[in-house]
Amino acid sequence: MEEIIMYDFRDLQPRAEPSSSLPLEAICYAGKWLDREIPEFETLVVEGRGGFERQINAPERVGDGSLYLNSRIKERKITVTFRLLCNTIERYNEVLAKLNQLTYAANVEVKFADEQGYHYIGTIESISLDKPLFSTTGKIEIVCADPYKYSLPKTIEITGTSTSILDPELTYQQIPKLIEFTPNSTISKFEMRTNASKVFTFNETIGAGTKLTIDFTKLAVKLNTTQHLMGLKISSNFSDFYIQNGTTITLNAIGKFKMIYEVKRL
Repeated sequence: MEEIIMYDFRDLQPRAEPSSSLPLEAICYAGKWLDREIPEFETLVVEGRGGFERQINAPERVGDGSLYLNSRIKERKITVTFRLLCNTIERYNEVLAKLNQLTYAANVEVKFADEQGYHYIGTIESISLDKPLFSTTGKIEIVCADPYKYSLPKTIEITGTSTSILDPELTYQQIPKLIEFTPNSTISKFEMRTNASKVFTFNETIGAGTKLTIDFTKLAVKLNTTQHLMGLKISSNFSDFYIQNGTTITLNAIGKFKMIYEVKRL
């Protein structure tokens, strides 16, 4: 029997089919599926997940055209159109109170039923109803300061001095979330390099079996559970230790190496 892959109208990328109990683009905000938490709530359409908007810094020249200096990807704005179907004023008020409570948190994980393997980090800017009726439609406006969406965490683990990242989904340069290294024998320093000339150096002795933890999200360095940020060499690429598909990481010592990262996409 021929395999059938379902597509939605936004693009031609295959997407996981959502549970039959959820609308195709049902929204999950801060870990709660609104369509499940509120029976009267139904997600209709989601806009703003495709494409991106770039801000370009290019002052005008004296002559023709302008001079490109730099640019940045702007924040993402996602609009969720929904429907409310209530029968009484009491239930209407309860539903609105519940909706406000579920969407009150800021800077949280936001995902959708047709792409549950990825999430955004966003904050609801506003919720509005088209009409003050028991049966009405409305909009939820979400601002994602970070325009990218992120996959579930992925892990690479080796024992040795070198590893290559072979992940075709990792198309954008990004930093890992966390790296752990436990040397087999005592070393005077720890250093790792990428084939893109990124270097991270920790200039302190690490005993055999002692775990070095590098948290790129919190900008923290620990030996076992003790903070050791002062051991970081100033020239280290902490905030831009970029990885992507094809990156090779080489270590200066043999030990157990573990890296956790999330794939990001626009």
